[in-house]
Amino acid sequence: MGVKAATFQSGGQATQHYLPGAYSRLDYIKGSGGLVSINNAMLMGDCRGGKPNTIMWFGSATAASETLKAGKLLDAVKHAFSPGGGYVPQKIAAWRVNAGTQSQHDYKESTNEMIECKAKDYGLHTNQIKTKLETGTTGKKVTIKYMNNDAEVWDNVLKQSFKMMYAGAGSDCMLVVSKTSLATTCTGAGTDDLTMLFSVFETIEEMVNYINDQTNYTASILTPNPQDPSAELDSLASHDIKDPDEETLLSSLQALIDVLNESAWVEANYFAAAATRAVPDIETSWVYFTGAVDGTYDETAWGVSLALIEQENIQFFGTSSEDAAIHLLIKAHCEKMNSTAGKNECQFVVGGAAGESVAQVVVRAKNITSDAGMLKSPGFKHYDFNDLTKTKTWSPAYYAAKTLGLLVCLSIQEPITNKEVDVLDWEKHYTIAEVETLIQAGVSVGFMKRSGRLVNARGVTTYQGQMLQRNEFSMMRISLFASKDLREAVERTFVGKAMSNTLLGRVDAIVVGKLSLYADMGIFNGNPPYWGYRKTITGDVIKIDYDANITPPTNFLFITSHMHVYASTSV
Repeated sequence: MGVKAATFQSGGQATQHYLPGAYSRLDYIKGSGGLVSINNAMLMGDCRGGKPNTIMWFGSATAASETLKAGKLLDAVKHAFSPGGGYVPQKIAAWRVNAGTQSQHDYKESTNEMIECKAKDYGLHTNQIKTKLETGTTGKKVTIKYMNNDAEVWDNVLKQSFKMMYAGAGSDCMLVVSKTSLATTCTGAGTDDLTMLFSVFETIEEMVNYINDQTNYTASILTPNPQDPSAELDSLASHDIKDPDEETLLSSLQALIDVLNESAWVEANYFAAAATRAVPDIETSWVYFTGAVDGTYDETAWGVSLALIEQENIQFFGTSSEDAAIHLLIKAHCEKMNSTAGKNECQFVVGGAAGESVAQVVVRAKNITSDAGMLKSPGFKHYDFNDLTKTKTWSPAYYAAKTLGLLVCLSIQEPITNKEVDVLDWEKHYTIAEVETLIQAGVSVGFMKRSGRLVNARGVTTYQGQMLQRNEFSMMRISLFASKDLREAVERTFVGKAMSNTLLGRVDAIVVGKLSLYADMGIFNGNPPYWGYRKTITGDVIKIDYDANITPPTNFLFITSHMHVYASTSV
């Protein structure tokens, strides 16, 4: 499972750390270590940059912009990093659903492909990478340019590996370097012939040492790194190396691949199917990379992505998509992960389209009824990321992204209720009656207090029943966390071990220790916070049961003032 993160939970916030050191925040208390992850959040959607179907972690909106380039997913990530109330997420993950591809250019020698070169990024914009391969001052000169960025230039691309010479009785000594070996044929002195397989002599140093141990041959290393692979040598047609015709063996194809891999824009590999290793032909005019697409963004692409995500350690899912069909797919994913077989508990936060009526929002909530999910409404007004002098209306999908960013910052038991939201104004101001209608339907609403504060009215799930534990998003978060953390603790410690009396005693210690920790963290409360721990053993099965009070949010304060009229009777 790897090193466990140390959890720092205090002041209504939580972060997790792997790098040893001292960490602090105002009014902090000592964090608890050894817990499962509690605040990994990921937004999924459509963007222009970044590797598709791969989890990408960002520590800031700026870092996300550099990778994702543009698109609704990037906008959602930006909003997640500014949830409001002074909270700033430690990290947010993004997942590109549209399977964009890399542009590509193959460098050829004659008609033979020698180097497969691809854009490092994925998407249509990478078709704007262009290249030149020219004769350099020595060797070759490579130029790579992307859009209006400065050109990357490498001159003198040449790599000398070693030199060798034959001084025997043969009238000549013909040297040939193929893709797999070095061989010599000496006319009139067949016993001097050499055959050296690269699979046997794996480095330049090994080859030179062996050649120098052979009578009538001399060799010397030229490369600054004698451990260079011998298989990187350029192919060489038949050359006479009879004294004084000394031959310098090159690895210039590999040198070209190496400099291309230094580029900020491209990555290169030797074309493995090539029959030889030869330096590609000159391309003096600009040649554009081709073949990249942004990729389709539909339910099929979502199905592929959600299947791949099942193994990722994510607690909160969100999306830039307003599509009800996509929300259903996310709901199904989370419920699968929360099942007995899923063992990867998670929750989701989504939002619909701007301008929807109360009735339309209620229908959305009913369609994704789940104790694992939250639906946000309404949309809001905020600055346009493309022109910060202007404002625009953002849909509830981006309100959901802000909520996801807030959840990342909060302690497990801390509700989002009454927390301020970083918006300029709501798209529409719901009346009290509308807010209550939406909450009853399982919608988490944005609301303006009479004081003018723009807040989350209540953090409810889309669950339509009457069990408080399933209605409140924060209480479901506690339930899912405790279930996963305790399960992983006992599974990691005991599964596959002999069921001895000592082990059975340790089960008690682990379980009671975890339950006590949950009480200390404040996710279990009351007096007692937990009780009724029971352990039963049948064959190779251990059953663990316990009861606990999970911490509810403080939602209501009812005040009754009993007023009287003072009366006095004079005597």
